[in-house]
Amino acid sequence: MKQVRYNYKTRVTFSDAIHSHFFLLRCTPQQNGYQQVIMEKCHVYPQENIRTATDSLGNKMYSGFIGDRHNYFEFEASGEVKLSDSYVLDEKLNRLYLYPSVYTRPDTAILELLNAASLNADDSVTDKVVKLSDALYRSLEYSPQTTDINTTAAQALKIGKGVCQDYTHLLISLCRSAGIAARYVAGLIEGEGYTHAWVEYYDKGYWRAIDPTHNRLIETGYIKLSHGRDYDDCSIERGVFSGIVQQQLEVQLTVGVNECQ
Repeated sequence: MKQVRYNYKTRVTFSDAIHSHFFLLRCTPQQNGYQQVIMEKCHVYPQENIRTATDSLGNKMYSGFIGDRHNYFEFEASGEVKLSDSYVLDEKLNRLYLYPSVYTRPDTAILELLNAASLNADDSVTDKVVKLSDALYRSLEYSPQTTDINTTAAQALKIGKGVCQDYTHLLISLCRSAGIAARYVAGLIEGEGYTHAWVEYYDKGYWRAIDPTHNRLIETGYIKLSHGRDYDDCSIERGVFSGIVQQQLEVQLTVGVNECQ
């Protein structure tokens, strides 16, 4: 097993003061059969009216309201998680993950890519998912700043470029089009200094995982924060406020891994 220490800090500086600021964060790991949360904490600045809850999909949330005028917003999540050697989640299927969502609705090009993957009826679910990931990996180039958080799977495939969010949306769209339940996962990854997204797919009563951006099945080394139908269900940070301002974003992330018994 692996014991992982992480520290994730985000600061948004505003060009002028804002107020009436509502925020929602999904920035701490889930407790599940793959990962055991040893310790976690989240600090928000300026701190006011912070609440914790669990959404309808099982994601832990921090939310709050800052009424006073302020020119920055910052949160810092840190903790320790013990990871299993095998990414397998024993969980009943929510059939919600079999159907298209706003970001994953297939178009003609996605269905053509599905056909090009040449799935066979006697392939295992994992074999099918690997074939779909291979087809996607050959069709999309990793290229930051060519898409944004509003880009759909169909739009990313048309551009031919994208980032982890786009790879994840596209593989989810392909899986669901092939009759395989799949969901979006947001989290952290060993050895990378930024947040990441990957896919969980349902196979005979268990959720297993694949990283389409790196085109590999996942065993361990990934810290799961949240999941949903697509990005919109499990974004790490979102908020609304009053004020017309420019925003400057700073992100610091470290993930340290040690082998443990």
